[in-house]
Amino acid sequence: MNYPVSKRFFDVLFAGLGLLLLLPLGLLIALCVKLSDGGPVFYTQARIGQSGRPFRIRKFRSMVCHADTLGLPVTGGKDPRVTCLGRILRRCKLDELPQLWNVLAGEMALVGPRPEVPRYVENYSASQREILRWRPGITDLATLLFRQEEELLRGAADVETFYLRHCLPRKIELNRQYAARACLAGDVWIILRTVCPGWLGVGVFCACLLSVSWVATLLLAGGFRAQPLDHLQSGRGLLLMAGPPLLLLGWSGQMRGLLPCFNLPELGRMAAALGVAALFQMGFGLFIHRPWTPDNGLVLIHLMVSFLLLSGIRLSLRLREESPGSWTRQDPLPVARVAIIGAGSLGRDLALHFKGRTGGGKKVVAFFDDAPCLWHKRVHEIPVAGMPECVLNRDWKGRLDEVIVALPGSAAGLARSQELAALLENSGLEVLFLFPGPVLCGRPPKEFKTPLCSATLS
Repeated sequence: MNYPVSKRFFDVLFAGLGLLLLLPLGLLIALCVKLSDGGPVFYTQARIGQSGRPFRIRKFRSMVCHADTLGLPVTGGKDPRVTCLGRILRRCKLDELPQLWNVLAGEMALVGPRPEVPRYVENYSASQREILRWRPGITDLATLLFRQEEELLRGAADVETFYLRHCLPRKIELNRQYAARACLAGDVWIILRTVCPGWLGVGVFCACLLSVSWVATLLLAGGFRAQPLDHLQSGRGLLLMAGPPLLLLGWSGQMRGLLPCFNLPELGRMAAALGVAALFQMGFGLFIHRPWTPDNGLVLIHLMVSFLLLSGIRLSLRLREESPGSWTRQDPLPVARVAIIGAGSLGRDLALHFKGRTGGGKKVVAFFDDAPCLWHKRVHEIPVAGMPECVLNRDWKGRLDEVIVALPGSAAGLARSQELAALLENSGLEVLFLFPGPVLCGRPPKEFKTPLCSATLS
């Protein structure tokens, strides 16, 4: 069975199951929307589908009535047209549930390029119109990476112009990348990532590591004999040993950041979370005696194994991501608030350099990067606010004194630096360009022959 046929069978099967299983939730949402302001439950809008054919997309209404006559087709952060209930629905992507009917009708697929309104499609270039060859979908790669698109648009002087110039071309390019390697397994992975936010994936990863460390603890305590594994028969021993550390790791912010961003402060927070969890587990065993309750010796062994396993894997991920090259740090002119364009190893090292300083008033308040997979994540507790063009939005221009462009010195990085030089020329901000070496200057050099870093985050 070829991919288009299997994809259509997959879409019909799971869209139908989804409508049946989610019917109670859909009825509850419909009731809440109706009671909120008495307006219609559903919102329909003309979109352009496969081969340029228009169709009506369906959503639970998340904006005030007749919102399309009160503003633009795109919404920025804190758009007054979005209702309080609508913000919750949009954040959880529950407003998209009625599109399962569009899938059954053959107008959409579960995974495919998000359909745009006719006025935007009219301005597509010939190469961009290639995405109309595929059936549009409820979710796609661009949906994942632009999950918080409203935050990217917040503060833009002209929301629609910013969207058309900077967001839409990137979405189209992501869709073309998806189409080049589309497969059913990839579709399933995109659906899972759409349903599960990034922090949940990190949480599952940490839960698996804590479970592995508990099994390793039992094997170590039993001399690699099978008898100690009786603790796992009911599963309560595993829940006690993995649950509290997982909750405390989440509370300490370990789920919000990127796993490869690992330094001494992160190590300290992880050790503190695991240590407090171990104290709780020992206290639990002291007051509640059950066959599955571990003794203090097992708790301490599990603490050490968990710490070594978690820190070892995170350190290995950091070493894999970082460039083998190094550069000598210099102290640029001191200013108060800095944004770094480029969240790769070069930008991260620079942020750590400023973060570790005791004076000079240099503070990195945000990263900006071209890689959508980094947007709205945290790198060394510093948010990645969005694409570099977001620096020009009103909300950021008033909060920055200096922008440092820290892109790799490759041909692509140098070309992108030239684009950013033109973009930021009249921004009113002090702009410096940092290349491996380093080179700090007001504009990127036209030729750069110093050895360059070869690895950046993708």
